[in-house]
Amino acid sequence: MATTDVDDAHQKIAELFCRHDLLPQSRGVSVDMKLRSLHRGDVGIEYLDYGSDVRINPEGLESFHLVQIPLAGHARMIVGSETVESTPRMATVPPIDRPFSMSWDHGTPHLIVYVKRPALAAVAEQLYGDTPRDGVQLGHAMDLSGPPGRAFLRAVVELHDDMISQASNAAPVFIQKLLVDTMLSRLLMAMEQTPAADHDGNPDSESRLIRRFLDVLERHATEELAVPDIAENLGVSVRTLQTALRSELGATPSELLKRVRLDRAREMLLAAEPGQETIVSIAERCGFSHQGRFSALYLDTFGELPSESLRR
Repeated sequence: MATTDVDDAHQKIAELFCRHDLLPQSRGVSVDMKLRSLHRGDVGIEYLDYGSDVRINPEGLESFHLVQIPLAGHARMIVGSETVESTPRMATVPPIDRPFSMSWDHGTPHLIVYVKRPALAAVAEQLYGDTPRDGVQLGHAMDLSGPPGRAFLRAVVELHDDMISQASNAAPVFIQKLLVDTMLSRLLMAMEQTPAADHDGNPDSESRLIRRFLDVLERHATEELAVPDIAENLGVSVRTLQTALRSELGATPSELLKRVRLDRAREMLLAAEPGQETIVSIAERCGFSHQGRFSALYLDTFGELPSESLRR
């Protein structure tokens, strides 16, 4: 699509993404929008150039993620008190659960990657072994200058090339899915390597965060507790917590929470009197609601069944 009419441009972008205000910033200048949109299943790749200085105030994404990559020029995104200055070396990643605004300078065409939230959550579960209750929480910027960012860009190009292939030349369905999953995995890994806004840059900050995290686990492991709850309690994003734990302990928050609960269950089983305590009651008190899954995890971790520990 190409248009110089602001209303037409506004309507089309609203159809593709979400409701928003589109405001040209130069007096007497409209837009010279050029758009190309490709979608396949849960993902899309868009080329968008407004052809003038514009301000964009979206109402909220909610059901999808975006990665907005300037191919030239400069853009800015404001989220609360945070400002992300965006260039071809730094993409913006708008929040899905809070308001934001953007300013795109003239001469700043964008490549935009669109991903539905469930699709990214499914790949995150495969990659990290857990699925946050409120979905994947990303930061607001992606560094495209390092190896993870460049790997993400290569995956986008590979997927784009397959999407524009004629039907007779398109890859088989399982290859198409592999291309999508690879791109989403690299998106997540690139976000991990971009410093988060709540990271203070102090080399001791991660160690302090780990100590606070482990303290929360020790005090609250048997309660109804999820990784987003812990991150909120610590005042950091889920992504920051995940990155720090993988860096220092080589594990995800959910893996460590599970291990602390298993250790607590083992202590209680070894201390219990047979006939006075049951495996089911101890498992539930330690946060395990599925008896079969608890027994399998326990056996895999300690080399014996919960019933064997209870009889000791």
